[in-house]
Amino acid sequence: MKGGTVQDYLAEPKTSDVRTTFMCAVFAALLTAVGYFTIAWADDKAINERERLQLIKMTNSFVTIYSQNRKTGSTVPATFRRLGIEHFSNSGLSGDDQENTSVTVPGRPGLELGLTAQTLHQEDMIEHFVNNPSAPPIHEHKFEGGRLIGRTVVPSVANTASCVSCHNNLLEEEVYQLGDVMGAYIVERDLTSNLIADIKYSGMWFVSSLLIFWLLGSRERNHNINALRLESRVHIEKMKNEAEAKEKFLLSHDSLTGLPNRKLFNDYLSDALERDQNDNLNAALIDLDEFKSVNDTMGHAAGDALLVEVAARLNECLQDVNGIVARLGGDEFAVVWDAECRLGEPDALAQRILNAMAKPMEFEKWQVAPKCSIGIATWANIHSNTQADFLKSADAALYVAKGRGKNTYQLFDRAIDASIIRQNKIAARLPLSIHEGELRIVMQPKVLLHDGSFKGFETLSRWRLNGEDISPEEFVAVAENTGSIRELDLRVMHEAASFSTQLEQETGVAVPVAVNLSANTFRSGSLLEDIQDVLWETGLRPDRLTIEVTETAAIENWKLVQDVLNRLREIGVRAALDDFGTGYSSLAYLLRMKFDEIKIDREFVRDIKPDNDNHKLLQHIAEMAESLGVELVIEGIETEQQVELIRGSAHRIGQGYYFSRPLELDDARDYLSSTILDQSGDISSSA
Repeated sequence: MKGGTVQDYLAEPKTSDVRTTFMCAVFAALLTAVGYFTIAWADDKAINERERLQLIKMTNSFVTIYSQNRKTGSTVPATFRRLGIEHFSNSGLSGDDQENTSVTVPGRPGLELGLTAQTLHQEDMIEHFVNNPSAPPIHEHKFEGGRLIGRTVVPSVANTASCVSCHNNLLEEEVYQLGDVMGAYIVERDLTSNLIADIKYSGMWFVSSLLIFWLLGSRERNHNINALRLESRVHIEKMKNEAEAKEKFLLSHDSLTGLPNRKLFNDYLSDALERDQNDNLNAALIDLDEFKSVNDTMGHAAGDALLVEVAARLNECLQDVNGIVARLGGDEFAVVWDAECRLGEPDALAQRILNAMAKPMEFEKWQVAPKCSIGIATWANIHSNTQADFLKSADAALYVAKGRGKNTYQLFDRAIDASIIRQNKIAARLPLSIHEGELRIVMQPKVLLHDGSFKGFETLSRWRLNGEDISPEEFVAVAENTGSIRELDLRVMHEAASFSTQLEQETGVAVPVAVNLSANTFRSGSLLEDIQDVLWETGLRPDRLTIEVTETAAIENWKLVQDVLNRLREIGVRAALDDFGTGYSSLAYLLRMKFDEIKIDREFVRDIKPDNDNHKLLQHIAEMAESLGVELVIEGIETEQQVELIRGSAHRIGQGYYFSRPLELDDARDYLSSTILDQSGDISSSA
């Protein structure tokens, strides 16, 4: 979701929010209206109760005063009390109050003096006062006949002798004594209009409160919306800044170890090289030894844990040194630093790194001791002013360190510098030499050990540059590093196929040729088609061609090699496993790859003697190969004694200086011709 959309979503009020605000305003207004009504009605009730009590007291006082002013013994007419009530109830009241107020003085039930209780309820109240003369007044409010009636009831007590005698005379018997309850004062007032007025004013209060609360709620809601909008902007900006910071970090750092990546390392190195004082600047390339085996045996989680631990240890080694550690990719790390103190000396730092790596690391049930090879270059010691050459120098030193057995370090020196210059010259000229045919091929014969008969040639390449013979090991390695190996292999194959076809046409003898292919050549997606093109262009029969693959190439590129060789064998091309026993091949690979031929490396033959380890091991390998129906080629044969020790069955093939050194093409023709003549002479002699 985009930032603007999030902002709008958070900032805009929802319908439910408006509805909630309105309901809250209604509820608050209702509470205030109810509160107003409760207060107003309670006040009206209190006022009416006081007025009704006051009316009764005034009437009582009038009768008492009138009785006191009469001469002693004179009676007060019983009807006078009602006259006083009517007087006080009608005087001093407004028209509405006169109409709405009524006062009655019913006597005790059964002893009434002309005015009786109108209801049983009134009789019960009079009886209540009779039984409890000191009871407080009764106030009640009831809806009667569609009206709200407020009623106050107070006992009528005989508090003067004249009143007692008057009532007793009328009743013609001695009924009352001083202090007796003779009846009750009942004052009733119609409060319907008061109730309606309170409801009306409460309604007005509700409407006005609703308006006020709605305005206040809307104001608060708008304030909250503005605050939320501001908060959403701040939150979105924060998220945006965090995302940008994270993206920037990921662009410049390794996600697994947190170390600077190749880009940041190159930028740092570039800035360091631009400083005036850069002679003490050092760069080290660090490559973990046997890292692939950790991934293969313990899993990628263990490999990741190892990389994280190595990164931490490298950082720790650089604590007191001005520099950075970076992960360039895979198991390759790099360090660049200024050797400003003794701790920063290349030898000291390299040894500190090796010591730090030697400590075992625990991972689940495994224990791993990291090992590494280190190549170091100092800026002042290289004959270049480019950053790329600086790193190439460190890489060259790393290559030497690995060649010395790994788990060590190597400082870049003049010898390595000379090697780099030589390799650069070879790399610069090699592609053109391949294209223009400056490289040539030589042929080394292979013969049957039991009778010396010809079995074919192995094709080898040679190159002379500026009057100097460059060894195949050297220019093949350069070709692999520069990407020229595919063109080199196909060129050698094409020339070998042409030579074989031409020689076969000249002699009428089958001339099998074997060509070695590099591991990198198998990575070419078109290798199968390229080989078929060579066969078609040269006219070489497929069964005359043998593709030799070293153990290392077969294992490291297992799937590619297997697919290509299987398809080549379908058209008749033979496959050979070269240098068997020098790598880490297993019988499982040997069975699955279905090689037609196994070549035993010269190391097994060099020190062979009767019944020594080399002899026994070679015999076992030979028996195994023969049991599988695979031809056996033994390389490096140089003496008659070696031939005798390894001769074995009639199908064993030998190759080496004892039979012939690698031959130029004309010499190879002569060799084949003489071999044919020798074989013909042997046949004639035997005949």
